[in-house]
Amino acid sequence: MANDISKTSIINLALANLGQKLVSSADENTQTARTAKLMYDFVRRTLLRAHDWAFSLRWADLAASTTESPSVNLPYVFAVPSNSLFIKKIAYEGVPLHHQLPYNLFNDNQGNKLVACPYENAKALYVADEENTVLFDPAFVACFALLLAAELAVPLAGDSELAKLMLSKYQSKLDEARQANKIEQFEVPEKTSAFLEAR
Repeated sequence: MANDISKTSIINLALANLGQKLVSSADENTQTARTAKLMYDFVRRTLLRAHDWAFSLRWADLAASTTESPSVNLPYVFAVPSNSLFIKKIAYEGVPLHHQLPYNLFNDNQGNKLVACPYENAKALYVADEENTVLFDPAFVACFALLLAAELAVPLAGDSELAKLMLSKYQSKLDEARQANKIEQFEVPEKTSAFLEAR
């Protein structure tokens, strides 16, 4: 079944948690909607960085850049994907994924995000700046609404204690998501055990 979550519904979930009047649209010309819209992307990006949400993880081959590397030990420079919020891992052909090799993130003179690496043909696992609510996981939506409510509690309700309560509920929901993630993202070890090899 398709996900019918929208920006407006996430904002309304946050407002409902605060006991505030709901909005008909995220773009309506009210103080409530304007304040929620102001906070929305800040909270979304904060939450995307807080946890490994499967819907926002991407693998991508990195495009080579002609920019000079700031490190002699990391001579190969690549452009960071434009929709990347956070690089989690960089991998290379022929190098096992569990080998963590050094890399250096930096900006060029035009403000473009680049990464200097030790080898050619790099690919990155990164957190994408995902805006499409259709892709949002239900656990992400629940956390999003609570964290947004925490940010809105003072400007809309003038209640710092309510903000603390929303933040506490958010942290509990995030902890639940992290526990579920450990189960859902179980990985088979790259090396088999001696027992299996013997068989």
